[in-house]
Amino acid sequence: MRQAIYSTSGALGIHRLFAFLNRNQPIVLTFHGVTAAPPRNICNYEGMHLELPVFTRLMEHVASRYQAVPLGRVVDWLEGRSAAPERAVVVTFDDGFRNILTTAAPVLQRLHIPATLFVATDFVFEGRMLWTDRLLSALALTGEARVEVEWNNESHALDLRDDARKIDANRRLRAVCKALPQTERVALVERVIDQLGVEESRLPGAWDDQRPLDPSELKQLPEAGIEVGSHTCSHPIVSRLEPREAKRELEESKRRIEAATGRPCLDFAYPNGGPGDFNPQTHHAVKAAGYRCAVTTIKRRVARTDGCFEIPRCTLTHNQITLDEFASEVSGFPSALRAVRQRVRSGRAA
Repeated sequence: MRQAIYSTSGALGIHRLFAFLNRNQPIVLTFHGVTAAPPRNICNYEGMHLELPVFTRLMEHVASRYQAVPLGRVVDWLEGRSAAPERAVVVTFDDGFRNILTTAAPVLQRLHIPATLFVATDFVFEGRMLWTDRLLSALALTGEARVEVEWNNESHALDLRDDARKIDANRRLRAVCKALPQTERVALVERVIDQLGVEESRLPGAWDDQRPLDPSELKQLPEAGIEVGSHTCSHPIVSRLEPREAKRELEESKRRIEAATGRPCLDFAYPNGGPGDFNPQTHHAVKAAGYRCAVTTIKRRVARTDGCFEIPRCTLTHNQITLDEFASEVSGFPSALRAVRQRVRSGRAA
């Protein structure tokens, strides 16, 4: 049904109409990786790494219908230093996967699309996989059919007999982990991986496209039109950190990126980035650390009234995404429909 709406609205010219109506409101897109070799296990079941042909079609649409601009152009507009760039689209990537350089960058260069990559420095400089990828890799590799895991003072059985059940277990565990304080989350992830019986050294081999950039490769990114920003050191939810630890995550990641690239690291992306993952205190901490802006994962276009430390971004990442769906979302048509539905619900509630 949804795909039919996307296709029909595109055929009727509705996407072009909404792109015109929203021409003075930039949209910032979020991606994570681009793969030319999809895994044969569950490591990319959500499509966080778009398959290369899919990514190429989406970027060709951006290049032909919109003005791809650096994130700094949007910051200049928000701060009143310039007019809004018309039909502006900003491309960003999170985390620091090597396939951004090897697979995504050639597409972006060919189409003259600038981008920003937000790097988690423990991942890139220390080779420490993000906890989400460690957990998923352990589930992909385990030979256990069932494990008992304790959280919130209760024992929970996880059925792992096939890929569908492993995916369900991953969703449950990730939701629990995201709700926990940093130290408790780390302990739970370690406990789960231990019970799954997968050695740490095997985790990166679950899928090669989960590997990080080498620190020496960071300097190549600006040459390819990709600026490097910070995504903290260890990818914690910043609003849940003690002020001293938040300061360290913000300043240390910035320092390491600047040392590796020889360029200022001006932009920051909140890990997770949803409501509750940032607040006035984190805004102050990010600004005090020397950044000019911070981006979230609040899914909407950028408004003139947005602050530079809570810039919204749209995540449109899954390998089943069609060009019609992408074109519709970037135009702003579905957002308008969602806003109308919300107003209707609010009216009924009143």
